[in-house]
Amino acid sequence: MKILHIYRNEPNADCKKLVEIVAEGNDNDHVKLFEGPPDYNKVVDMIFAADKTISWW
Repeated sequence: MKILHIYRNEPNADCKKLVEIVAEGNDNDHVKLFEGPPDYNKVVDMIFAADKTISWW
């Protein structure tokens, strides 16, 4: 399963642990919105290409 993880803020230790659990055994992509202005067209394409999208706040 392909999972897209979208991060609004820098993940803390709890978030990183949850991502690790969810990501295990899956094909994972990550978008870090906190690292500068994102290419939203690319983000939308990645959302539609993924089987599941998780937003981490």
